[in-house]
Amino acid sequence: MSEGTAQTISLEDLPLSQLQNIKGQLEAEINELTGAFSQMKQAQAAFRECKNCVSSMTEANKDKTILVPLSNSLYVPGKLSNIDSVVVDVGTGYYVEKSIEDAAKYFEGKVDYVQTNAKKIQETVEQKQSSYRGLLEIMQYKITQQQQQASGGKEKTAA
Repeated sequence: MSEGTAQTISLEDLPLSQLQNIKGQLEAEINELTGAFSQMKQAQAAFRECKNCVSSMTEANKDKTILVPLSNSLYVPGKLSNIDSVVVDVGTGYYVEKSIEDAAKYFEGKVDYVQTNAKKIQETVEQKQSSYRGLLEIMQYKITQQQQQASGGKEKTAA
């Protein structure tokens, strides 16, 4: 076989033990992708919430008392004095001051980006699940064949 050419092997030609190994690999991949999809949906919800918070920075909310997070579980009261700009966490410990409009666009872009990637992951999960179902059908067929051969052999020896 020359380099660059792929050889296709039919699942029906593989022994049951190899099919069980492939089944385990597919299950692991599906679980991993499902977890990644769930994380993408959580990130998408977080970015939507950020966008909603930025959008609430209006003249009507100026000088209102808000809770300012100091950590995940510690908040202190503060007053909303600047409604023109916000500080945005852009990742890896970097923060950037942005106008309200730019911050809303930034978070909307993040929502779209995550949504696109989540859709790709979902499509991959669906393909893997389809392959998994096909593999299970082949395995069931092989098991049935083995059982028939075993019972056919017993009938011949009993006759």
